[in-house]
Amino acid sequence: MDRRKDLINQYRERRLHGGVYKVTNERNGKHLLSHAIDIKALQNRHNFMVTTGDCIYPKLEEDWRDSGGKGFLFEVLETIEIKEGQSRDDFETDLTTLEQLWRERLDASKEY
Repeated sequence: MDRRKDLINQYRERRLHGGVYKVTNERNGKHLLSHAIDIKALQNRHNFMVTTGDCIYPKLEEDWRDSGGKGFLFEVLETIEIKEGQSRDDFETDLTTLEQLWRERLDASKEY
């Protein structure tokens, strides 16, 4: 039981790596741009959704049903690590700012 508690504590104490990501519909070139506090967990969730056919992205749902999850490419555009002593709210603010910077770089006409 102590081993399990140790693993849970290690998980809770890990340094978060957040990031900005893009999910692109490879058929029509449209994309969804967003950010996540735990980018690796979101990437794993996306991969799981592709295998199950489910979709957690409301904006993509109709196209996802039409072409399936395999027709969407998940890309991590940039990652940052939470700073020592930084709150989750401040980390979220940093990620929102980073997302806006990426939004300025991408073609807005292709965004969902």
